Amino acid sequence: MGRVKLDPTPTIYDDYLKCYLKLECHNPSGSHKDRETIYIINMFGWRKRYIVASSGNAGISLAYWMRDKATVVVPKITPKEKIEVIRRLGARVLIEGKYFYEAYMFCRKLAAEEELINISPGILERWRGDVKIGYEIKNLNADYIFIPSADLTLAYGIAYSFMEMKNKGIIDKTPLIVACVLPNHPLLKICRDNDISEKYRRAFNSIYTFGDEGENIERRFADISFTKLETTMKLDAVLKLGEKYPKYDPAVLLAMYISTRYTGRKIVIVTGVKR
Repeated sequence: MGRVKLDPTPTIYDDYLKCYLKLECHNPSGSHKDRETIYIINMFGWRKRYIVASSGNAGISLAYWMRDKATVVVPKITPKEKIEVIRRLGARVLIEGKYFYEAYMFCRKLAAEEELINISPGILERWRGDVKIGYEIKNLNADYIFIPSADLTLAYGIAYSFMEMKNKGIIDKTPLIVACVLPNHPLLKICRDNDISEKYRRAFNSIYTFGDEGENIERRFADISFTKLETTMKLDAVLKLGEKYPKYDPAVLLAMYISTRYTGRKIVIVTGVKR
């Protein structure tokens, strides 16, 4: 297979939230992770074998594109539905550790042993695949962009795109890029990991970060002047939004909820669907 190019995803206006929704869930695998996956596979080649540590969506994306050439390492907290999707797509699935960090460390070890290309966050510059998102929404002239976040890869890619456009004179001003994280995030940390109940760890499994390690976090996001990390302790209120938006991943609901605190021209990045 030659180089693959993804089509731009649609953007719609949501009257209830009074903001735009950038539907990255309309990528082929149903997740924004396709941008990153395709960027890396186009770079290394379609005949290679790949591995990724994932809480679900990155694994589904890699499995969608690489089938039996993909190995996906997931923690036990990963929903069975996501694991089954990965298996049905033909990838090898390994369940290691209760939370993401254990799976991440096992993935690094296995990649070295089996000479697999490790495309886990923090290993390669996955964020470069997300830069095009900024270019696709630049004409909306947003004041704020809200991004469901854990490792900040997507948030950094979008922030970088606006920094690049500003430097090139393509845009006159940059929006505030708001990475929406859980309250135990290592770069924010307003509560301890054990203050996040198992209920919330499972509900927000796609962005749950356990422990202080944070090796996979794209810390350069916080160095850009027009970025911010935001969270909330009102996680029940966030999940209640699921009654109105039942198809979206709870991480998206978090970004939606946080967006309601702001007034202005807003965009929420809809990273994926609930599986």
